[in-house]
Amino acid sequence: MELITLRCVFCGAAGPGGHDMAEAKTDRSRYLAHPAQIRKARHHAERVLSAWGVASGTAEAVVHVADELASNAVRHVRTAQGREFGVTLRLLETIVRVEVRDADPTLPILVAPGEDLDADGGRGLLIVERLSASWGSTPEVLGKTTWADIPLELVNGRADRGTNSAEGTS
Repeated sequence: MELITLRCVFCGAAGPGGHDMAEAKTDRSRYLAHPAQIRKARHHAERVLSAWGVASGTAEAVVHVADELASNAVRHVRTAQGREFGVTLRLLETIVRVEVRDADPTLPILVAPGEDLDADGGRGLLIVERLSASWGSTPEVLGKTTWADIPLELVNGRADRGTNSAEGTS
């Protein structure tokens, strides 16, 4: 049996998802599965990314992706009212990883947009795919985690990892 080591396509780091998660700045938050909570999750992500000093272009993409994934967790899956969804942000060497965990075991499927461009919904994962270097979904014991990796902007030829020392909350 062959042992496979996952490596990041950007920096070559080994570990889960290609990155050593122990070196990441991490923020975890939980919200009730209610549409009003999506805005709370988005604003929290904005504050965390600002505290971490993430460049504005990257931060906007991360917030947009977090919003789309949180919307899916609340609106499009079977996360019952009163249940929770979780949002985790990880600042890694060359990316920000967004993870949204919900109780629905159904894995998301990227579908082509319908011909009705005025239709409400149906384009969220297309937006996630467009803004991220990679994305996917991992089954969990209860539900799943959908994740996306958003590349950090390059500043003077190097990834802008932020300069603040603020750590995320648990």
